[in-house]
Amino acid sequence: MGSAIPTPACEHGRMDASPASIQCSTGPFWTFELEHAFDILAEAGFKEIELMVTRDRATQEPDLPHRLAEERNIKIASIHAPFLVISKTVWGLDPLGKIRRGAEMCRALGCDSMIVHPPYLWERRYARWLGREAEEFSETTGVTVAVETMYPRWTAGRRMRGYRWLEAADLYDSCPTIAMDTSHVTVARQDILDVYSILKDKLVHIHLSDNAGDGRDGHLELEQGVLPIERFLGEIRRTHYRGAISLELAVRKYVKDDRSLVDMLRRNREYVENVLGREEKLQKGMPRTKPDQKVG
Repeated sequence: MGSAIPTPACEHGRMDASPASIQCSTGPFWTFELEHAFDILAEAGFKEIELMVTRDRATQEPDLPHRLAEERNIKIASIHAPFLVISKTVWGLDPLGKIRRGAEMCRALGCDSMIVHPPYLWERRYARWLGREAEEFSETTGVTVAVETMYPRWTAGRRMRGYRWLEAADLYDSCPTIAMDTSHVTVARQDILDVYSILKDKLVHIHLSDNAGDGRDGHLELEQGVLPIERFLGEIRRTHYRGAISLELAVRKYVKDDRSLVDMLRRNREYVENVLGREEKLQKGMPRTKPDQKVG
């Protein structure tokens, strides 16, 4: 089986032949029946999705998701393994066991990318595996293991670490492939443009959402928070990123309003596609004044 390690998303300004993949995560749909979630995503125009493995047994085996996707002409392009606190017992407690099970799930679904969380401070064996064996595992199985950016807990202004590698540079140095979550980065009190610049050569997956800047992992709709989303997407375009962009947007307020939910998801998808599809070149950094323009 060929190597699962993709060509770096951004490499010396060279453009890969294929565009970035626009996906939507089923993670925020945890209160929905899986079939209902697939119906909504299909109606919103998504051709690719990221399947979150949750406590819902329907997400833990490939048969039903595969059938639902085929019936709606949707591709399950990636899965998020059960690393959340609320799903910590799904597929067992051992993170390496989860990864092996996730790779089997990926192969059954025909996808080649799996999102995982970094190790907790006490998970030394898992940390060693990511640093020494994850790349070979991906080459052998055909499934890329992308480690997601996470954030600390803040207590009375103090930073309390639970996960390893909360700094972008540490994550970059420790893992062969990475997933960046814009909401997580913001809760960690880091700048999404700076973090992207650090991670881009190992970045294969982006969880995209806005954030209110209030310390909560809100996963807001795009342009509904404080993040420079348009500029971030412009930087993605400028650097020729060709990994996945997965919209991971809170849907709680739409639980009883399918029509508005579909409209919201479609609007956010089209926004990303429109910004990435612009032809004009973006200058890096702040806009420059014209030669005949006076400052002050």
